[in-house]
Amino acid sequence: MITTAMVDSHGPTWRANLDGLYQQIGGGQNPHLLPYHFLQAAFPPMGGAVIRVQLGTQLVGVGFALPYQRDRTSDHAYCPYVIRYHPLLEAATLDSGELQRQLCQLLNTDQVLFYDPAAPHPYRPTHQTVGTLDIGRPDGAEAVTIRDLQQQIWGSPPEYLYPVDLHSNDFPLGTSLVARVDEGGKQAVAGFLFGFYKRGGPSLPATWAERWPGELRIESQVMGVVSDYRGLRIGYLLKKIQAEQALAQGIGIIHWTVDPLQYANAALNFGLLRALCFTFTPDYYPFRNELNRSPASRLSLTWLIDTERVHAMPLFDAKSVVIDLTRRPEIERVNQGWQSVDFTVDTPLIAIEIPTNWTMVQQTQPDVALQWRSVTDQIFSHYLGSTAGTYVITDVGVEGEQRFLIAQRVDETLWTRLERM
Repeated sequence: MITTAMVDSHGPTWRANLDGLYQQIGGGQNPHLLPYHFLQAAFPPMGGAVIRVQLGTQLVGVGFALPYQRDRTSDHAYCPYVIRYHPLLEAATLDSGELQRQLCQLLNTDQVLFYDPAAPHPYRPTHQTVGTLDIGRPDGAEAVTIRDLQQQIWGSPPEYLYPVDLHSNDFPLGTSLVARVDEGGKQAVAGFLFGFYKRGGPSLPATWAERWPGELRIESQVMGVVSDYRGLRIGYLLKKIQAEQALAQGIGIIHWTVDPLQYANAALNFGLLRALCFTFTPDYYPFRNELNRSPASRLSLTWLIDTERVHAMPLFDAKSVVIDLTRRPEIERVNQGWQSVDFTVDTPLIAIEIPTNWTMVQQTQPDVALQWRSVTDQIFSHYLGSTAGTYVITDVGVEGEQRFLIAQRVDETLWTRLERM
C-alpha cells in the first residue's frame, strides 16, 4: 500500500530528517538533486515540501514539491505543484493514480505535475537583444555552463551546484535567463539568473497586500556574472528582464536574499533596482565558500516591480541612487564600524555602516570579519521590521571611503511613499 507523508520543516528534527533522506537519494553524488543548503534554508519559505513515499514500511522515493503557475493566463493566485521525484526502488510497482490522489490531498491542490529530473529533457533557447547583449532562456549547452559558472564564481563543491535540468522547457522554473556576449563571432555566456515560483513571502503591509493579493511570487535564487564582463551592468539588465517576464505572468513581487555586507550588491539592489528590505535572518545558510567565510546571514529583499519607484529606472543609462551623507546630517549613524553601536536611535532616517570591501575583509582579517558579522547581525535584528517604529532599508550611502545602508522609519504614510520614491 502506498503512503505519503510530508517532512515537517518547522520541527526540531528538520535538518536531521532532511539530511537522512538526502543521503539516501545520493547526496552530493547525485547531479539531479537540488543543493542541500537550498533545501534546508530557502525551500520551506518558498512553499516547498519534502515528501516521503513508502510501500508499506519501505521508503521507495522522495519527492520535492515546488509551487508553479499552471496557466500563465489564469488567476495568478492559484498555483499547483511540480514534484521532482527521486525513486529509491526502481522495480517498485506504484499505483500512479493513488499516488497522485494522495499528493493532491497532502498539498491541498487539484493538480500535481510529476517530473523526472534524470530523464532527457528538451532545451529551447530564446533570444532578446538588449543593448550589446543577447538575453534569453538557455539552450542545453548553456544550461551546463550555468552550473559550471556557479563553481567558477563561488568556488562551490558539486553538492552546492544547482541541477542543469532546471533550465529545460519541461521544468516550470520561474526565471531562467542567460546573458550572451559576442566573442569573435561566437556567443559566450557572460551571466545568468534563475529563480523559482514561490507561494507567499515576507508579510506585506496592509496597503500592499490589497494591491498585490496573489500568493504567487518569484524567489530569485542565484545570479552570477563572469568577472571579465562586470562593467556591462549585466546583473541589472538580467533583473529588469526578469521583472518584465514576471509582470507578463501577472506577478508583481520578486524576492531574493543578499549578504547585507556586500556594498556593490547593495548599490545594485537598492540604488538601481530600488528594492526594499524589512526582513533579516542571521546565519541563513549553513555553507561556507570563497565569498562566505563567516556566518552567511541574509537580508530578504522585496521588489515591487509594478511601482513608480521601480519603473522610474530606465533599462539603459540608469544612475544609481547613492546618498552623500556629508550633505545629509539629519541621517543618524547607528554604528561606527563594528566597534561602536547605538541601539537607541529613533530618527526618521538611519545609516548602518558596512565594510567597504567585505570580501577582502573575510579573506585577510577573519577575526575582524566575525566582529563585523556579529555586530551587524545585532543591528539588523534590532532595527529592521514592518511595524510602526521599526525600519525599512531603502537606499545606500557613502561618506568618503565609508559605505552605508540607509533605512527609513515605518509610519502610516511610508508604504505609500515607497511606491513612488
